[in-house]
Amino acid sequence: MAVSSRQKEGFTMPELEYLAQCETVTIVPLHRMERLELVRGTVGPFRPPQKTQVPLWLAAMLKRTNRCRIVAPDWLRYEHLQKLCKQEEEPDSLFTKLPFHYLEIAHILLTVAEDDISESQGIRRLLQDLRESRQSKTLRGIEMLNPLQLQMDNLSAAEINEIRPLFRHSFNMLRQLDSLVLASEKSQQQSQYADQSYAGLEDSFVSSYPL
Repeated sequence: MAVSSRQKEGFTMPELEYLAQCETVTIVPLHRMERLELVRGTVGPFRPPQKTQVPLWLAAMLKRTNRCRIVAPDWLRYEHLQKLCKQEEEPDSLFTKLPFHYLEIAHILLTVAEDDISESQGIRRLLQDLRESRQSKTLRGIEMLNPLQLQMDNLSAAEINEIRPLFRHSFNMLRQLDSLVLASEKSQQQSQYADQSYAGLEDSFVSSYPL
C-alpha cells in the first residue's frame, strides 16, 4: 500500500493517542463485572479490589463512569521520573528506555485519572523536563546525520514523529549531495584516464615514426 504525503509528514497528537490506547494498564475495579469479550481477547472478570490489566481505552472509559481506579505505571512515578531526568542530562548518555507511547499514555492518564496519580503536578513538570532533555539530545544526533543511517535507540513514537519531516528532508538532501560527489569523482577519474591514454598514444606514435 502506498504511503500518502500526509503520513510521510507525521501524525497528529490525537492520532498518536488513538494508537496508544491499545497499550495495557492496571486498574482496580470498583464494581463487580463479568468477563468482557473484546476483539483482541477477553478481559476480566472484575472483582474488587483485585487488580487486573485492560487496554488503556477501556480503563479510561471505566474511569469516566466511576467503575475503576487506574494504577499509575511504575515509570510514571515521581521518583522514577526524577531518576530518568538525571540520567538524560548526563554527558554522552543514551536515551533512557521508556514505553514507546509514554508521552501519549501519560497525557491520557493525567487527563482522565489525575486523582489516581500522586504528585501529578510534579510529574507533569518532570515529563516536560524529560521531553526537553530528549529533544536536545535528538537535535544533537541529527547534527551527526550521514547519508547511510541515523541510529538513536529508545526514541518514542511522539519523538520519532517530531523529527520525521526534518530527517526525511535532510536525509534526501544528503543523498543528493553524496550522488553529486560520486559523479564528480567519476568525472575526474575519467578525465585522468583520458589524459593517460592520450599520453600513451603519443609515446607510441613517436616511437613508431622517429624523426
